Amino acid sequence: MTVKKILVLTVVVPVVLGVLGVGGYYGSQALMQNDAANNKDLEKFGLAVLPQSPNPQPTLSEKEQQAIYQQSTGVLGATQEVATFANDKLSPTQKVIKGLMSDKEQLVKDKEELSDEITQLKARIAELEEYKRLNEHFAPDKISEELTKVKARLKKYLLNSPSAARFNNRQIDIVSSASTVEYDKFIRRNRLILSDFQREELVNIYLPEFAFCLGDGVDIAANSAVEERDLVRFFETQDISLLKPALRQDLDTVLTPCQEALHEQLAKFTPGKS
Repeated sequence: MTVKKILVLTVVVPVVLGVLGVGGYYGSQALMQNDAANNKDLEKFGLAVLPQSPNPQPTLSEKEQQAIYQQSTGVLGATQEVATFANDKLSPTQKVIKGLMSDKEQLVKDKEELSDEITQLKARIAELEEYKRLNEHFAPDKISEELTKVKARLKKYLLNSPSAARFNNRQIDIVSSASTVEYDKFIRRNRLILSDFQREELVNIYLPEFAFCLGDGVDIAANSAVEERDLVRFFETQDISLLKPALRQDLDTVLTPCQEALHEQLAKFTPGKS
């Protein structure tokens, strides 16, 4: 090998090695910087999507999430660039995390919808239970038993009252039955379930005034014992065909003002406060 070749190799080899070394150095530095940037971006992304404390963070709305990927202006007027991880720049790992976050948000929405449905169903169940309770109370057998008790209590009250001594037994039957009819109309119209105390209040305070009012009128409307018996049957069955037209007209004349007075008094009755 000549001296010139040796010199050339002596010069060229270090230069090549130097170039490779410098290139390798800068290349490795660029790769390290790029890897560090990716790690930092991933760290930012993780901080954005993962909870920072034991306390759950509020879920961003779709509009708020979109705002993350839009350029905005800061408080001091500085331009804030678009977030690093726009949808088209996500790595596979970031896409997995974003997919999990989307699933979580959907689960939260589903949970809220189910909670609303449960609340509505509970309210509906409460309505149905109340409806069932009222229907059971106003079933023919039960309401019949209650009306029988009311009539018996009112009749006993009148028989023991000196003020009712002017009425004969048929007239007491008439006014007791008529008062029971008014009681029935009142509780059905207002869908009331009365306690024993409230029922006694109606029987001992409100209904006797009606009974005395009608009792005085029956003596005018019924001209014979036969017509009195017809009135007894009418108030027990509510069959208007049992009354002759003349008796029906006379009854309406004396019954209507007594009913109006009773209704005016019942308007003051407040079961919830009794």
